[in-house]
Amino acid sequence: MGSRVRLRPNQDLFDKLTIRQVWVAWTEDPTDPLAKKLRAERRTAENALRMAVARLALAGDTATAQRVDSLVGFFGAAPASTEQALTYVKKRAAGGKPRYCHPGEPAITLPELPGIRFWVLGPPKDEKLLKKSNPSQNTAYGLDAGPGGSQALLIAGLKSNMGAAAGALLPGDSLEDPFDAMYSIPMVRAEHVPFFEKRYYGDSTDGNLYEKATSKEIHDQSWRRIDTSWMGASETMALQLDSATNNTSLVLAIERIATGEILLFPGDAQAGNWLSWQDLKWETGEAGGKKTVTGPDLLARTIFYKVGHHGSHNATLKAKGLELMVNDALVAMIPVDHEMAVKKRWGRMPLPELVDRIKEKTHGRVLKVDDDVKAPADLAKLKPANVSPEDWKQFTDRVQVTDVYCEVSF
Repeated sequence: MGSRVRLRPNQDLFDKLTIRQVWVAWTEDPTDPLAKKLRAERRTAENALRMAVARLALAGDTATAQRVDSLVGFFGAAPASTEQALTYVKKRAAGGKPRYCHPGEPAITLPELPGIRFWVLGPPKDEKLLKKSNPSQNTAYGLDAGPGGSQALLIAGLKSNMGAAAGALLPGDSLEDPFDAMYSIPMVRAEHVPFFEKRYYGDSTDGNLYEKATSKEIHDQSWRRIDTSWMGASETMALQLDSATNNTSLVLAIERIATGEILLFPGDAQAGNWLSWQDLKWETGEAGGKKTVTGPDLLARTIFYKVGHHGSHNATLKAKGLELMVNDALVAMIPVDHEMAVKKRWGRMPLPELVDRIKEKTHGRVLKVDDDVKAPADLAKLKPANVSPEDWKQFTDRVQVTDVYCEVSF
């Protein structure tokens, strides 16, 4: 058994592969009622955010527009989006029919992989847990708090925008208004109302600010305008949509039956997904020799952890996650490029507190995509001071390094 990092997929290579089975989460099932509800909600949010991007760009807030557009494009608008990649993969399944995996279903075995079985941990069938992205206080290693606040104003305005796009704009409504027509004065009318013309739209002029502030007529009124301020929440909404999508990740625990050792692949699963594993139970074995397997039991037997969501603050729980991984042979890989994360405005990805704890739990046996490891000799510089050369050699002897990937064998 083994696992790799650094591999960069290329569709031309995938086109040459014969793919017999494709496994995806139940959330991709077009016939599942909850999955359909979630997809409809996501489409509504995506459409609203695209309208927000257009409004922000027109208002001159190009920086926010570009950031939101980048996130929305990742969901499905861009040619290289996650949605398009997933659609491609599902079509490659034999007969075009992927397997929809459900948490808690009986362990999966394959004739091609004797001695191996797969446990499906997530995503949960609980809508509340699916929508819980952020961990509660003291349940994670450090909160890299994202933007907060209510999006009620944004959602109200964007619903108005969407209604307009669908031909449902009410008389007096405009694309800028976050409020119902009966509670607002349309912008095109307000421009010609003397009160607003004088106190809201006043021409910008040069001059002493004190003189402006004390004069009977203040000419530069631009500081009063909040025409698109309500749309500032669109970036928060886009990030929340990103988190909600991550939380539908298919989570697999791969077991080597002879030893009971587990390789854990949580994808980008976030807080609610992790919490749901605590209640999972399976019965294995024949009558008279039955054994109960639980989610925490699988974590306790984990010897390899593909760190969730690039090591972000909400994708590895503490007491109900990493601290349950008590196997002394634990190895971890973190698929993260910190420099790229900084460019995307995630300066604490991976989260330093989490990385430090993972290094403690694994005795330094952590490989990151952005580690400068291009040859076996480069592994020596990763050795912690408190690990003996003999122990470190036992680990590095199981690591194969190329300029494309690192591979660990078990």
